[in-house]
Amino acid sequence: MAPLRNRARTPETLTNEQLAQNLHQLTQITQALSDNLLHNNTRPPPNENHDVARHVSNHRPPTFAGEEDPTILEEWIRTFNKISEVVGCPGERRVELATFYFGHEADLWWVHEGLDLRQELGFNWGTLKARLREHFHPAHVRAAMYEEFLHLKEGIATVVEYHKRFLELTRFAHVLVPTEATKVEKFVAGLNFKAKKALTVSKPRTLNKAYASAADLYWVQLLQRGVQEQAKRRNYGSGGPNFKKTRSDPNVKTTHT
Repeated sequence: MAPLRNRARTPETLTNEQLAQNLHQLTQITQALSDNLLHNNTRPPPNENHDVARHVSNHRPPTFAGEEDPTILEEWIRTFNKISEVVGCPGERRVELATFYFGHEADLWWVHEGLDLRQELGFNWGTLKARLREHFHPAHVRAAMYEEFLHLKEGIATVVEYHKRFLELTRFAHVLVPTEATKVEKFVAGLNFKAKKALTVSKPRTLNKAYASAADLYWVQLLQRGVQEQAKRRNYGSGGPNFKKTRSDPNVKTTHT
């Protein structure tokens, strides 16, 4: 029988040349993996400063233009504080990022005063807020806000509007309401008669509870008023007890027989 010269080789019958080729390919693969690992380990870390600025920008913070109304500045400060806390903005970067959102009068003020302020010992976000309040809360404006708070009443406003203005003005008249109890007392005193009477009896201990109770009473009164209006319309439409009496015309003479 003739020998089987064309028998297929199995892995056990690889030639020395094929083994050398496989070893070379394995070496190349190993070198490539090693290079990739080395490249990843030596890659510079992401720019944390850029990331924080981007995260702040994503929350669309408002711009403070230097308005004279103190409530606008306080709202801007409160909003920027919230955004900074959410994104984890470091304290040492808050001045830099906050001043980026200055516009008009506030930006001009920072251009002229910023360099000197930064050179103050320990200048930080807290210091910047204090300087903003000093410059953009003129004495005559603070006095006007104090006077408005002193005489603040609910009047024709809704309880929601009254409560909002109460909170805005409290910042400028802290001496009048230094404690929670005095805030409650002042808030209740400014309510309309029915709500004031009810809360004087229930005696809420916090401003939040006083506002919640006043709001509940306000909406109940609105519902009652709506029911009464509907009843009046039904009575007029059905010719009920409120029907109109026919009046005689004084110019028409009546004849007697």
